[in-house]
Amino acid sequence: MDPLAFPFSREITIYLDDFITRMRRGQVTESKNIAIETVNLMRHVISISRWDNVEQLTLLIKAVGRKLLKALPRELLIVNVLCRLLRIVAEESESVEFVEDSWSARRTRDSHSASPRGAETPSMGVGASGAPGALMRTLTEQVSGRLDVETMTLLGFKKNILNEINVYISELDNIEDDIAKNALEYIHSNEIILTCGRSLTVEKFLLKAAGKRKFHVIVTECAPTYEGHEQAKALASSPNIDVVVIPDSAVFAIMSRVNKVILGTRAVMANGGLIAVSGTHMVAAAAHHHSTQVVVCAGPYKHSPWFPFNDDRFNALVSPDAVLPYREGDLVNNVDVISPRYDYVPPELVDIFVDSMGGHLPSYLYRLLQENYGDAKDLAWNIYDS
Repeated sequence: MDPLAFPFSREITIYLDDFITRMRRGQVTESKNIAIETVNLMRHVISISRWDNVEQLTLLIKAVGRKLLKALPRELLIVNVLCRLLRIVAEESESVEFVEDSWSARRTRDSHSASPRGAETPSMGVGASGAPGALMRTLTEQVSGRLDVETMTLLGFKKNILNEINVYISELDNIEDDIAKNALEYIHSNEIILTCGRSLTVEKFLLKAAGKRKFHVIVTECAPTYEGHEQAKALASSPNIDVVVIPDSAVFAIMSRVNKVILGTRAVMANGGLIAVSGTHMVAAAAHHHSTQVVVCAGPYKHSPWFPFNDDRFNALVSPDAVLPYREGDLVNNVDVISPRYDYVPPELVDIFVDSMGGHLPSYLYRLLQENYGDAKDLAWNIYDS
């Protein structure tokens, strides 16, 4: 049997198709919302599916991951969530195995105590003891105990898995606030901070620091989407932040005055590289040239077990109409315009990652992946290549 093959019920298929449709239509775009939607989907699938042991549950999660990645091959967050869920299943299954082993040991002791000395089988013990009713009661208790233990173990295991998933959802809901708690360690009074595009994590990070300190923020407009204008409006709500929006072409010229660059990202690759909004690579390269510290705010759910062997593998192209409008008919017919959605930022351009646990160097990322995913991180390549 294919380890990634698993029969889906009609109800599960409907939920999966609905999730894929909403993702393709762009109805869910924010990174955190995608992660939460994926976890909610898996929680529902696990709760309504019929599985009798840990192996079947693992196959179910892998099969769902295979179906989602075939439909959405560039969505890294889905893989991250699935690997984290497999890690949760592996941790919770240890207690289940312990309960089963304890029952097996008790069954062995009971079977030996049920037979009198010198009796090789229970049937021989019946004649010797003259109490067949006692032996039958003992065997009935053993069978009933076996059923009770299995039922309690399966229901308890399923309950524990769903509880852990709820805890994970709560963690995702509060991830920006948890990261923002570290803001005062990285932002000081009267500093000049530069950021790129729109990021809710960076926004809360800066607003948290603005609660006690006053500083300046320079936001690149991030053309052609101009997400930087939305970021500037959100930051301008704080009286302690002086916000300035600059065109992308002015980044290198102004970088010499910047004290620190704080960036958001779509995903963090296994080597420490970033998949971030288009224009981020230019900002990071300019900061590296001027020896300006680059701080990346990213929650653990953005840590991907994949390596970027191909920079374009996880990128996507958007309509070039914002760069070159279609009304320029004569020019459009003579040029090819490519408008990528994301940039790949190599790890040597990043100085430190900040998540809910504090700051980490890019070289420490492998340890974070092991703690979050364990052996489940190998699932990513197995699903993608299958």
